Amino acid sequence: MEDQLAVLATTAANTVVSSLTTDAWERVRERVVGVWRRHRPAEADEVESATDDAVDVLRGSPGENEESRLVAAWEERFRLLLDAEPAARRALTALVDELSAGQGESAPQRIDMKAEARDSGTVYQAGHTINVHRP
Repeated sequence: MEDQLAVLATTAANTVVSSLTTDAWERVRERVVGVWRRHRPAEADEVESATDDAVDVLRGSPGENEESRLVAAWEERFRLLLDAEPAARRALTALVDELSAGQGESAPQRIDMKAEARDSGTVYQAGHTINVHRP
């Protein structure tokens, strides 16, 4: 594999795995699966399933080893795609650019919140702005 394609596969794997930890994971899945639907449609359902599995692992507060395994698996998946379909390079580059742009300051962040109300208490939680109007 050409060095530039290997770098692209590695960058895509890291970018996709880190993007799957955000609130925008469904859009990420849609875009990743879309690349396969255009270039390797027979594998699109498998990639969609792999994306959902990765999200499940990432939601479970994975250790560094689990996250590294996910990145390695996605890197291999992207390498195989690029080897089989060199035309996928443009789509994969666009995907990386789009996801990287979304990881800036305005990107959705993963927020885990837990609350428990007791003794007639009320809990308000929000990942951003909240307006509460009570009489």
